[in-house]
Amino acid sequence: MKIAYTTTFDARDVNNWSGTPYYMSNAFSENHCDVDYLGLLSRKLEPGFKLKQIWSKYVCDQRESPRFNIVAAKHYSHQIDKLIKSLKTDVIISPQINPVVYLESNKPLILWTDALYASLLGFYSAFASHSTQTIAQGNIITSECLARTKLAIFSSDWAARSAIELYGVEKSKVKVVPFGANIICHHTANDIHEILKKRDKKIIRFLFLGKHWERKGGDIVFNVIKALHQHGVKVELNFVGTFPPKDVEIPDYIKCHGFISKRTPEGVEKITRMLRESHFLFVPSRAEAYGIVFCEANAFGLPCLTSHVGGIATVVKDNINGMTFALDAPVETYCKYITELMQDYSRYEALALSSFNEYQTRLNWNVATQTVQQLIKEIL
Repeated sequence: MKIAYTTTFDARDVNNWSGTPYYMSNAFSENHCDVDYLGLLSRKLEPGFKLKQIWSKYVCDQRESPRFNIVAAKHYSHQIDKLIKSLKTDVIISPQINPVVYLESNKPLILWTDALYASLLGFYSAFASHSTQTIAQGNIITSECLARTKLAIFSSDWAARSAIELYGVEKSKVKVVPFGANIICHHTANDIHEILKKRDKKIIRFLFLGKHWERKGGDIVFNVIKALHQHGVKVELNFVGTFPPKDVEIPDYIKCHGFISKRTPEGVEKITRMLRESHFLFVPSRAEAYGIVFCEANAFGLPCLTSHVGGIATVVKDNINGMTFALDAPVETYCKYITELMQDYSRYEALALSSFNEYQTRLNWNVATQTVQQLIKEIL
């Protein structure tokens, strides 16, 4: 299968979009697809856009987004149109809407993404101040793209429902295929058994991985860990990705590492060690379109404690590879689940092995791209 893989940036750079397009496109190549990369596109906006941005920000307290802009989207698509004419391709695949929304190609267009514009409004704080014009254009671009797609594939049931309920997309062309872990992992079940043997049974270790204190639920994590400690449970938390606000007390059993780069061997080794040694990944997000970090944790047999919002419920299945909690769940609910599970360590080990099985069978890019290839073959 010959694939034209389209992005506005360079998908071969693992640093773009947390590595998702990099690992996605690589997996297609590894599954015997011929992938042509179409990206590194220039952006063009209407004259006076910058002035409009300034006016909206300082006068109206609103944001004009260049990402959700029809002029920019048409310019991106025009560049892809020119690039694709010189290629022999069977299908066009994009994890983004912008580069393909106004394509004129007669080749089947496949969108495979994690969220649509309307579902992010009022969900992610970054979208809260969008201007009326940006909202209108964001919805127009999304609707146009969905109308042109042969398949609209989403990483979660939540995102798939938004296509049907918010944009009226035909159910027959909406599919759900979860994203994989953005790591290179060759663990076997025997490896996970060995990892479990080495996890400390005298202390419960938690790992937080996230760049946003509020959105990722950093305050919830701190409160739960402190409550467990006050109840006499020996705990340790490695808090990675961001630092707590300055007014937050940090006890000695909570270690704040800040941002650790995966671009360096030292950074990779440090995060890998924490994934191996921890008992739980604890990221109770208040807003999350998907959550690839949960897939990565499962690759180490690490169950996830998180919240039941957005696309998370497609990734984390209760008592299979972790547990999801309501956004308003009290600290005691988390503590009760954790202590009862860890008091019967065989139950914890079963959950850890089941978590790895979810990674092996469902939450890796090899399985994901094979599933998408089969869906594409059915429409060609």
